[in-house]
Amino acid sequence: MKNLLSALKLPARLEALPLAQGFGRNLALLADFDANRCNAVMLACEEAFSSIVERADQSSAEPIQVQGEVTPLELTLCFSDKEMPPMSDDEQLPRLDTDQLDDADLSGLGRVLIRGVADGALWESLGRDGNRLHLTFNRQHQTMTAPPELGTAQISPSSAAKPQEYRIRCAGSNSDWPQITRIAFHAYGYTHPSNDLYSPERLRELNHAGRLISVVATAENEQVVGHYALEVGGLGQVAASKPLVAETGMAVVHPDHRGQGLMERMRHFLESAASKHGLLGIFSQPVTSHPFSQQVNEKFSGHPCALSLAFLAPSLKFRAMTQEQSGQRESCLFYFKTLTTPAPRLLHLPTRYRDILLETYQRCEIPVTEADTPSAMTEISHVSAHYLSALDLGMIRVETVGQDILAALRTSRNELCRKAGARVVYLTVRLTRPGAEEACSAAERIGFFYGGLAPCFDEGEDVIRLQYLDITLDSTRLTVTSPFAKRLLAYIESDRLRIENL
Repeated sequence: MKNLLSALKLPARLEALPLAQGFGRNLALLADFDANRCNAVMLACEEAFSSIVERADQSSAEPIQVQGEVTPLELTLCFSDKEMPPMSDDEQLPRLDTDQLDDADLSGLGRVLIRGVADGALWESLGRDGNRLHLTFNRQHQTMTAPPELGTAQISPSSAAKPQEYRIRCAGSNSDWPQITRIAFHAYGYTHPSNDLYSPERLRELNHAGRLISVVATAENEQVVGHYALEVGGLGQVAASKPLVAETGMAVVHPDHRGQGLMERMRHFLESAASKHGLLGIFSQPVTSHPFSQQVNEKFSGHPCALSLAFLAPSLKFRAMTQEQSGQRESCLFYFKTLTTPAPRLLHLPTRYRDILLETYQRCEIPVTEADTPSAMTEISHVSAHYLSALDLGMIRVETVGQDILAALRTSRNELCRKAGARVVYLTVRLTRPGAEEACSAAERIGFFYGGLAPCFDEGEDVIRLQYLDITLDSTRLTVTSPFAKRLLAYIESDRLRIENL
């Protein structure tokens, strides 16, 4: 289907609420949502519209602009206003009882809708241009059942395939997509964190839209037995319009065909594809519950630059792997590999993290120069906050650091924690622009600690990554292999303890 785009301007009055609800419902019908999902979209419209009206001055003549778009992948609703931004609560957020989180009252309806209904929520503070909330609802949102042609007898026990010649190629034929989903089921059951890996339709549409570049390994009978992908503009690159790095992910090999070097061959193919697409580099986020994916990155000259604590929900399990599950959220390392000769950087490094950042740059063989004097900051910060339902975490992106950075960061954190129920939040700040010192100091005051470096991450600019946890996590359960990854873990744990003791 073609993309369908509609827009509506409404006065900031509750009397206009039924129009906003009807607008959302009709777009949901065009997206082929069932009755329950249509009702959920209507409730989301009610929550978004009402929250703007509550902030609006009674004498305000500024309209609320509602824009909706239906694509083959998703329904997106965007609410824009020029009212006062959401208030930043000066009080510390309450510690959450993780066992009772799903029963906690976090701003009532807002938490239920965003956490339980929308697949993504993006808040943007645009300075004098106002505020914007994007809500994303994925299509093909059906309950997953076992793929056809798979019975329990076929997935257990696993037996090694005979030696044979394999072919590596880009995915593209109509038969590739359902085969990829079946491999994922063979390898992970339904515990892999990417729901897209279980939807043939979404895999196809993501590839057609250029947001995913899928590579497959096929056996002699032309059956797909492996998959590896580049995710362009994916996780963490919120609100970035021109991604210049991509994440390698969705890597899976059928258990019967492991040990044939397929992962390495697909990785070589992916790196070549990334270079052809003009990307500056690629990154990977291997888990810390086992060393295998870390070792693949080491083998391909990837460099550990960051460690994201509590990144994934604790449901991920690997078939035919005997590692004991930790029962806590999975932490992931961040490996980066440049695909071109790195250009020298002129950086504004925050004082506290200067040494670890410079050491990371040196290990990545990226030349840097520090700015002599800080430039004047703007008055208003540009900050966006993104909630990802599939991973149950929030991400804050600082594009411009202004004099109001503390209030802007606190507001973004509170939106994610209170309205979406996020207990894990990551923050990125550009090092190539003024204000990193002030942004990191402000973030520290509201509970953020060091996460690492992500080169070229934000439209080609390097960022420092900070993180905020409102959960219990035992770092002694993490498995990291390289000496520098171990140093990163120790540094991050030390900084985490420092922040907790402030």
